[in-house]
Amino acid sequence: MEQHVTVRNLIKYAGHELQTDVAAGETGLDTQIKTAESNRPGLALCGYFEHFGYDRVQIFGHGEVGYLKSLSAKARFDVLNQLLSYPLPCIVVTSGLRPPGELIDLANRNQIAVLTTSLASSTFTTRLLLFFEDEFGPSEYVHGNLVDVYGVGVLILGQSGIGKSECTLGLLQSGHRVIADDTVLLKKVSEHRVFGIRPRPFKHYIEVRGIGIIDVVALFGVTAVGDRKQVELVTTLEPWDKEKAYNRTGVRDDEYVFHNETLPHVVIPVRPGRNLANLIEVAAMSFWGDKLGLDAAKEFDSALVEMTQDKNDEAVLDQWRHETLHREIVHPSDGKR
Repeated sequence: MEQHVTVRNLIKYAGHELQTDVAAGETGLDTQIKTAESNRPGLALCGYFEHFGYDRVQIFGHGEVGYLKSLSAKARFDVLNQLLSYPLPCIVVTSGLRPPGELIDLANRNQIAVLTTSLASSTFTTRLLLFFEDEFGPSEYVHGNLVDVYGVGVLILGQSGIGKSECTLGLLQSGHRVIADDTVLLKKVSEHRVFGIRPRPFKHYIEVRGIGIIDVVALFGVTAVGDRKQVELVTTLEPWDKEKAYNRTGVRDDEYVFHNETLPHVVIPVRPGRNLANLIEVAAMSFWGDKLGLDAAKEFDSALVEMTQDKNDEAVLDQWRHETLHREIVHPSDGKR
């Protein structure tokens, strides 16, 4: 089903943040906006309409309004008449500027809403995108927790009762933020980003088995919570399986796919004695290290290759990798070594 929002609903639900007023074209308030992107029609006002993004909200700032004022009345009417011959969703005049009279008349005639705002163009565009990100793009509810760890949005997945909320509580105690507990709304937005959003009906509570419902704001303060965060790392908690060979070097890259967008994915086995909150902190720090070009696994592997080449014994290195780095993980309590 195609997603859209009407100009009327844009004003209704985001009018306070966007500080909009209707200046003309009230009969066009039920026009549908079908894309989250906006457009500055500077080239179109100069007469170049090839690749004109007419299906987007049109933003008129100082540049556009100043250029129109520099034209004669006839030239201004002609260019605006051609511009408004397209099925525009709406036009927004920013920075408290007064729309030209020709724009008002043509908008009323063509049933295209013209809105005004006191916000600067950059501020309005940013706030408009934030609103549209909640309205457009594929979305899906997932059973998990979303936390902000060192500025990294970490989605914690795992079966019910595995310890997601307890892990989140540990991260809160270390000064990190919780975005959502138990249910996260994932939404793919523009520029290949995936955002995690706290569902609107829910407040910032965490359910911890054996303790009950915890009010995060009351215990940790308002800075410990958030409503949305870009998801950059996914961790899955799963029961420890001694028959499974878990990743020990970090050389193998796992991925979590959400509507064709891939995110780094780390599987963390759970067993008594493991501090999951600390492990997720390290995973977040490792993520930052990767972004800075610091890859400990590859550097370690390269050092081994260099060492073995010096000894001219690549076969020994291959055997060591196989038997030591990728051997089956066995806990000492199993009686095996």
